[in-house]
Amino acid sequence: MTQEMPDAWREALALSQRRAPELYQPGDEIDAGPHADAIRFALEELGLSAVFCIEQVPTIAFLADAGVTADAIDAVHRALWNQGVMSLLLVISDDELRAYSLVRRPFQLEGGGGGQDPRLIETLSLVRDALDVRELVRSAESGRYWIEHDQFFDPSDRVDSVLLDNLLAAYRELHPSLGIDAAQALLMQSMFIAYLEDRCIIGPEVFKDASDQKCTSFADILAASTTTHFEDLFIWLRGAFNGDIFNAPCAFDLDGPKPPQVKTSHLGVLGRFRHGREEMTNGQLRFFGYDFKYIPVALISAVYDRFLKEEAVKKNADGAFYTPMFLADVVVNQLWEAISTEQKQSGVFADPACGSGVFLVRIFQRLVADRRRTERRRFVAWEDLTSIAKRLRGGDINATAVRVAAFSLYIALLEHSNPRDLPQLIAKGKLLPSLYRVTLLPGQDFFAIDDQPAIDIIVGNPPWKGRSGEATFAQRWCKTHNRPDPANDIAWGFIWKALKVVKPNGLIAFLLPAMGVFHNTSAQTARRLFLKFARVERIINFSDLCFQLFDGAERPTGLALFRPVPEDAQRLPYRFDYWVPKADLTLRLKRILMLRSSDRLRLRSDEVDADPALFKRRLWTRSPEERLLQFLKSLPRLGEYVVESKRARGAGATRSSHWIIGQGFQPALRDRVEAGKYETKPLPELEKLPFLDADGLTGLVVPPQQHVAQHPNWLPGQARRRGFVDGFYAPHILIPQGIERAVGRLRAAYSDQDFIFQDSLQSLAVPTTDKRDAKLLTGILNSRLAGWFYFHETANLGTDRAKILQTELLKLPFAKPHSMPDPAVANEAAEQIVQLIDKLLSDAAPVASDHSAYDELDELVYRYYGLDEHDNAIIDETFDYIIPAMQPRRNAGIQKLWMRSSDEARSTYAKTISDSLGGWFDRPVAAQMIATSTDLGILRLSLLQTDVDTHPPPDGDVEAVLDDIAQRLPHIITGNIQTVPDLRVAVGNDLFLVKPLELRHWLVSTALADAEDVAAEFQRAQHRASEVGLVSAGR
Repeated sequence: MTQEMPDAWREALALSQRRAPELYQPGDEIDAGPHADAIRFALEELGLSAVFCIEQVPTIAFLADAGVTADAIDAVHRALWNQGVMSLLLVISDDELRAYSLVRRPFQLEGGGGGQDPRLIETLSLVRDALDVRELVRSAESGRYWIEHDQFFDPSDRVDSVLLDNLLAAYRELHPSLGIDAAQALLMQSMFIAYLEDRCIIGPEVFKDASDQKCTSFADILAASTTTHFEDLFIWLRGAFNGDIFNAPCAFDLDGPKPPQVKTSHLGVLGRFRHGREEMTNGQLRFFGYDFKYIPVALISAVYDRFLKEEAVKKNADGAFYTPMFLADVVVNQLWEAISTEQKQSGVFADPACGSGVFLVRIFQRLVADRRRTERRRFVAWEDLTSIAKRLRGGDINATAVRVAAFSLYIALLEHSNPRDLPQLIAKGKLLPSLYRVTLLPGQDFFAIDDQPAIDIIVGNPPWKGRSGEATFAQRWCKTHNRPDPANDIAWGFIWKALKVVKPNGLIAFLLPAMGVFHNTSAQTARRLFLKFARVERIINFSDLCFQLFDGAERPTGLALFRPVPEDAQRLPYRFDYWVPKADLTLRLKRILMLRSSDRLRLRSDEVDADPALFKRRLWTRSPEERLLQFLKSLPRLGEYVVESKRARGAGATRSSHWIIGQGFQPALRDRVEAGKYETKPLPELEKLPFLDADGLTGLVVPPQQHVAQHPNWLPGQARRRGFVDGFYAPHILIPQGIERAVGRLRAAYSDQDFIFQDSLQSLAVPTTDKRDAKLLTGILNSRLAGWFYFHETANLGTDRAKILQTELLKLPFAKPHSMPDPAVANEAAEQIVQLIDKLLSDAAPVASDHSAYDELDELVYRYYGLDEHDNAIIDETFDYIIPAMQPRRNAGIQKLWMRSSDEARSTYAKTISDSLGGWFDRPVAAQMIATSTDLGILRLSLLQTDVDTHPPPDGDVEAVLDDIAQRLPHIITGNIQTVPDLRVAVGNDLFLVKPLELRHWLVSTALADAEDVAAEFQRAQHRASEVGLVSAGR
């Protein structure tokens, strides 16, 4: 069936320069990547003409066959839908291309043709639709294709959603009568049998023997009027495989209570789940169901996610979260590149909180693929497969999860076996090795094992938090070994313990809480100790992807790859990778993670040691932002003028002569006091002063407050904590602890009125003689400049909760006009800011977030601080594009930052980079857009001999320009420009920038950052050209 893709179509689809690992064709060597088996199956078993990958994920399937039938297309579509990896099937015949969604469910037209096919997205002609054809693959890489045809890629139609929805529905029907453990066991056992049948590992004869020749399939046994056949089938399975899975229906262990009796009603539920043609949540029937012949084994690990959701209380207690398969692949890819050949061939791999075993399964598959590639064999011998499985160690306090891990590894073993060997192996009995309680340990706490270095590679997603009110093994271990665990975070315990049990040349790859380990400034002592006892190789901070990585996640994560360092070793500063991927269309729609070159940084260990905010700040900053921050931080800090209320007495600070900041009161709750939970303190102001509700605070000024606090559960005149009482009296600035994400500004408000408020607000009380300065500060606190500074310099904002701690609030650069860069300009701007606040006070009305006063205020604050137009643009772009797009939810719309840039934005970028480069060279640098497509643009930068650009007019075709450049280079340009948005190619005195047209790549701040790299690349290219030639490429 396999036919090569015609050259005319390769050219038309702009694939002529694409090679593996992007474009795989029959006969290509397939690397031992995460989806090697899926690619090999598509090319060798299904006979596809090509498979196109985006970031190592097979995404587009090509079937080139002029005589392909509707039935053949249906068969290929059904197999690929069940495989659940690829998203688009392109069927090529003569001069026509048909695009089918591989997310839409399998379908068969009546009579084999005619009618409307719900899978068919579009039909394109090689001649009439040449431009659409040429941009099709590029649009898939950029994410545009998936957006334009969004209705064809509904995640609820994917095989994993369909299977897992039915699994959950079946579980809900079974567990009331069987119990949780028995229902879970029965479903896993039934899925295993379905897998064995669909993969033809067991056939009709097995079912006949178990049913006195009455049944020829598992479906027949489930539909029988008796459970005897089902029970007899288990007897055979237990003998043929092993006792780990098929001890008895509903039970993996026979040591505990007797398992419940399976009834025919239970078999009926299993039957509906087995055939998969019914949506069990609503009873709707489909022509085709799922097929375990094609469903990948890693999907089985998703069972744990559903069980976790069923046991929400337990999830809340142990801090566990299901790891999505694509994220597990990212982790395994990273560690795979960092380990030695010896470790791949014989090393021991362990996941100390293995859950459903997704990491262990993916590692097993990589180890098998590597063995198959090095030995150049299609199949690995069964003895070698079992030996690899026994090198994988796992443990978890959740015994059910460990069962799922064992179950998944068993299926992985069978999936990679030689089908010809299995009948003979089954006939010998006890085919599968014992894993449960041997290498996979239920109820195992990582901190109970010996502290001996016995493991080569440790990988996983350990729990992140401590159980409320309970001292965990992790906390006790940390205390015993004198290791810090800030905020009782279990993840720190896993770090320290892993460093003890990994071998000296071993590697650890952990998904860790970004806030608790990387960002939290109060964890700096632990971070310094971490850098002392570990050598970090790479950290990937996934903070911006938080809500797109995990369903229901509340906190961001990051991947750390590190090795142990002997305690007596000499420790010199070193560099390590720090990658900060950003949310985008491909992740939102296709679960493909783009790691762009502009998001791949290098940090020094001593810089991290000295700067607690470095990890958080470098999430978003490049050199222009860093320079602006350094300038701002060269000014005095607000903390030099302000004393925290808890330190005021010791510092001799008084309300009449000092600026003092503190929080409001905590109310005394009547029911808590009556229950004896705490004692109260008198607070007469609660009954005398008006009450300011934090929800009513808008910003800039506080309108007059009239009403005292009234709450049925508050004890009058009493408080749990009195708070900063002097702060209730004017003049004062009221400051909330959080920033509204939609606005991005701090809602600080000045007032000359006395009132009381709760501890979600802070009061900066000032002497009456300093009202003018207080109004100036109020304006600055509400400005974009302050919001931008806090966005970069605080631990929570932009990565976790939108909260600014009091100590962080006081970091704001703030000085009186005489200390600013231009005192005269600053003094004039300050006067206008104070006048603006006075006018708003006289209006005595709330100031809405869209009030024109904010725009006026921003310009005045920019002038006050002496910023130039580029500084202003950096801050404005952050507010207009970056902050609105940060940490988008999976159901969020398309962010402006992800949209196609306008002609105006690209012109501004070109002018900015041209002007910026002018300071680097002794001759003009011309910038011109020479080609654009829907997804890509090419900017030519030219070192001119004169002030006149003598280049001929550009032809405007992106692919033609790329082909021309590629022919002059000694190596191939990477095909997916989306991952290299700063691709630079030097040809003589010209340097070409090839960039996606996504707005994020055409901002002024991007141009300023790119200018430095371009200048260096120009200089390197000129040096190389003087020695060996005229063409070079860099990124």
